[in-house]
Amino acid sequence: MRIVVAGVGAVGGIVAWHLARAGLAPTLLARAPTARLLNAEGLTVTGPDGHETVRVTAVSEANAAGRCDVLLVGFKAQDWPEAAASLAPLIGPETIVVPMLNGIPWWYFDGSGGRLQGQRIAAVDATGAISRAVPAAQVLGCVVYTGGSRETPTHVHWNGRKRLVFGEPGGSTTQRLTDIVAVLAGTGLEAVATGDIRREIWNKLLGNITYNPLSVISGAKIGAFETDPALARVVRLVMDEAAAVAYAHGITPPFDLDKRQGVTPSMRSFKTSMLQDYEAGRPLELGAIVDAVVELGQLAGVPTPVIETVGLLAEQRWRSAHG
Repeated sequence: MRIVVAGVGAVGGIVAWHLARAGLAPTLLARAPTARLLNAEGLTVTGPDGHETVRVTAVSEANAAGRCDVLLVGFKAQDWPEAAASLAPLIGPETIVVPMLNGIPWWYFDGSGGRLQGQRIAAVDATGAISRAVPAAQVLGCVVYTGGSRETPTHVHWNGRKRLVFGEPGGSTTQRLTDIVAVLAGTGLEAVATGDIRREIWNKLLGNITYNPLSVISGAKIGAFETDPALARVVRLVMDEAAAVAYAHGITPPFDLDKRQGVTPSMRSFKTSMLQDYEAGRPLELGAIVDAVVELGQLAGVPTPVIETVGLLAEQRWRSAHG
């Protein structure tokens, strides 16, 4: 199986490291300076059990990798519209494309079978560039539960979580789903299949939509959203609105929001990926994590005033700091 990992940030790096460590020899697609460093130094992950470096092959042009069987993509949502077309040399008629995304993905209504089947979500694919570049039938959904930060282009700090949930947009159990899960589970990743990938997306999003923008506004690490009463109150208001949007779009059964509001101990000392992006001056994932939920709320007639306010405040803080 020929595997390419495009986008070697924290998530892409952790997944690529597991693949390489298991001997699957993935090709990594990265910017030219990063590709040169990865080829020279290898990819190092520091986790709960120490650190380890694996040798990798990295390229800076998709043409150099060629068509692959599986394309795992670690791009942030806001990078997809511009970068999607550059992936074309990697995608053959049988290539499985796995976007490892936070938030609502551009393909959310593909395979949904409802009245919004195929509806384009402007917050994540305003011009339809991603939908044109990536055939909907070749997408396999993925929700990633891991935490980390890229310390250098070749070094990722990892919190030890390694759960990846895969699912078909149409909800069926296919051979390609079974095969992908088996291959990645064999690397030591906790890869599992689900028959309801949209519910998994929302379950993850209930954390992202609260902690991520609020961390930009407050500067707080994840643990503070459980221990600080004011922050915890806003977290619950945002979660209530997001859950209402999910239910309006047919997500069942209801979420246990009391349980979902708890913070995993291994995550308490971590900064959210959005706070890391803010501090580094990188664009924020507000489109997929906040704006898309507001858009889905509008489609279903569900108001989201707290979510909108939190998103606007996070965006304003970024503009004030980085122009």
